[in-house]
Amino acid sequence: MNSFSPMTFAYLRVLGAAIVLNAILVLSGAPPPRRHNSGEGAGAPPSDELRRLTLYAILGVALNQSLFLAGLALTSAHVAAILITSIPIFALAAAMIMGRERGTPAKIGGIALAAAGALLVVGQEGFEGAFRSLAGDLLILANSLSFALYLVLSKPMMAHLSARRVIGRMFAIAAVVMIPIAAWPMATQRWSAIPERAWMALVLVILGPTVAAYLLNAWALTHAESSLVAAYSYLQPVITTILAAIFLGEHIRPVAIVAGALIFTGVYVSGSTRKL
Repeated sequence: MNSFSPMTFAYLRVLGAAIVLNAILVLSGAPPPRRHNSGEGAGAPPSDELRRLTLYAILGVALNQSLFLAGLALTSAHVAAILITSIPIFALAAAMIMGRERGTPAKIGGIALAAAGALLVVGQEGFEGAFRSLAGDLLILANSLSFALYLVLSKPMMAHLSARRVIGRMFAIAAVVMIPIAAWPMATQRWSAIPERAWMALVLVILGPTVAAYLLNAWALTHAESSLVAAYSYLQPVITTILAAIFLGEHIRPVAIVAGALIFTGVYVSGSTRKL
């Protein structure tokens, strides 16, 4: 991030992931998206699979990348980390409104418990600055809502199509959708100043936190409810704390250990009554 502009980095990440994922699809002989009934269940009306994939690409990739980076530029990192814990709340609310999940006391209580643990980790520095960056905070919340809607809306398609196919098509579409947003940052990017180490880091981000993470997330949606999948986002602050201690030498405070226990307990409780 010290070598690329935020939107250039985001677009190269999406484009690189699209190339890798669709290369896998071509080698595996996956068919192209269908324009008629996508088989989302018995009695379902005819639907345009490509149209649905475009919606998921906009919500789960294009808006997810753009809104978060734009919001992060306007607000502080720890406030942004606090706000992204709203993803499971949005996901559960959307699933309940759409009638796809029932908000049981265990599910709601588990999510609340996990939220408390996440807030312990990211809130240990306090909420200072939240009111000075309202625009950035609203963008982060919009990002959280966008990704939550993607999780809920894409679950039926994940149930009958392979994760590789859905995610591969999503990133291919997102790579086209994001061109107007990323065109100017990429045109003004100082490409000659980007060191080899930065390019290597970009490749690792594409292969790990993008290709592998999205595929695993999509696979999880085929085996669990969307609100439970979203609840695991609470693990991110704790994992970040551990990795920062390993690679950056940051001290792990006792509050992180307590928060980790709350998060694991909350995720277990929220998923203990799910139907598989």
